[in-house]
Amino acid sequence: MLDENQKIEKRLAHMKNFYLKIEDILDSLPDVIPENTKDLLKNKILGDNSLKNLMDGIDSHRPPRIFLIGRTGVGKSSLINALCGAYVAKVSDTRSCTIGAEIYQCKENNRVLMEILDTRGIAESESLDNKISAEELLVKQINEFSPDVAIMMLNCTHRDDIITDVEFMKKVSKDYEKTNSLKLPIVVVVNKCDEMAPSRFKLASEYPKNKIDKINEVVLYYKDIIVKNKLKIYDIIPVSSLIDWQTPDGMEVSVEDIDNLPQHDIDNLQIAFDGRYKIEELLDILEEAIQDFEAQMGLRMAARLNDVVVRVAKQLNKIFTGISASVALTPIPTSDIYILLILQSIMVTLIASLSGRDVSIDTAKEFIFSISGVGLVGYGLRLAAQQGSKFINAICPGAGSTVSAAIASVGTNGIGKAAIAYYIEGNSIDDVKTEIKKNQNPKR
Repeated sequence: MLDENQKIEKRLAHMKNFYLKIEDILDSLPDVIPENTKDLLKNKILGDNSLKNLMDGIDSHRPPRIFLIGRTGVGKSSLINALCGAYVAKVSDTRSCTIGAEIYQCKENNRVLMEILDTRGIAESESLDNKISAEELLVKQINEFSPDVAIMMLNCTHRDDIITDVEFMKKVSKDYEKTNSLKLPIVVVVNKCDEMAPSRFKLASEYPKNKIDKINEVVLYYKDIIVKNKLKIYDIIPVSSLIDWQTPDGMEVSVEDIDNLPQHDIDNLQIAFDGRYKIEELLDILEEAIQDFEAQMGLRMAARLNDVVVRVAKQLNKIFTGISASVALTPIPTSDIYILLILQSIMVTLIASLSGRDVSIDTAKEFIFSISGVGLVGYGLRLAAQQGSKFINAICPGAGSTVSAAIASVGTNGIGKAAIAYYIEGNSIDDVKTEIKKNQNPKR
């Protein structure tokens, strides 16, 4: 029997196999569709770099290298667990540096999830001797590690004096760019939001407005310091990494007692309480910040394996939404009706293939017609509205195409979400239709 890792990789390979057939599928479209339209589809789909990199990453991905800096107690191990959705804080120490930094491999069973250069805040480091400062040694170690992204961790409930750490990050960034001829993306994470008053609210969905307001106030406080001290960051985000764990038989266990468990229980720990806040958003930010495509895919693969498929499906939806918007900017009225339908059908087929199903283009079209609007009439009306908007160009050049692109992207995004709900999440077609109607007719 295939283990979970192999099952997921098989589903990803199934999706890529369909991707490799797209050119032949487009060539076999009915003759009534002009060759230039087929060529446009090939260029838009097969020429899309994001889609190509996603497919290439399935076969060639590597664990991302993350440089973590944060003061003692800020929750670095908890963040690693939160990102992975699994207990991997019991890391294998691959090698130890002489001062203030350690390099770890984070593993789940035999699967390497990510490599972490874990450092203390520069203010907490001590010099090795009078020949080299702690700062100089850490910078040297960071460059040798060659991280894909840096995470600077701050505490939401303690407004630390971070100017020293900010200055250190500026030096790291400057030296890294000089050594590697590329910029080191820095993401600032304000952790432990769950401890912000009122602290009794631990479930993210139940955070009251006053708690969220206080969290955002702390983020703005830190961001102001960072901007004033001229540290260039990719983004800043508040998170909670709170997870309570339980053994496979349902016994809850504190983090302090986990190391005393049998190895089988440690390897199979389950989430008893999930108090994570904005971790999905952080993963999206890290993926966008990392420039190496193999490392990007490696970060996706670091999630719980069941979540990998969902994240890849969401990426497909994002990519095809962008492609649809660009197609909708074509200047010839009605020319993109067929193109958009084929684009959306290919997207649905790719998403369906992630579930392990073999879905044809015709089946994908039937799915689109069944849920779009909801039904063929609704889909046709939306296309008519889109095409009509293009004639605005005759009066105000460019304006109609902009409207058309917006309609196309929103429609494609909705169809993608519906496909994910049906094929990946296993919702019934009736539930999908109900959700679409709800989104189309929000309560006023």
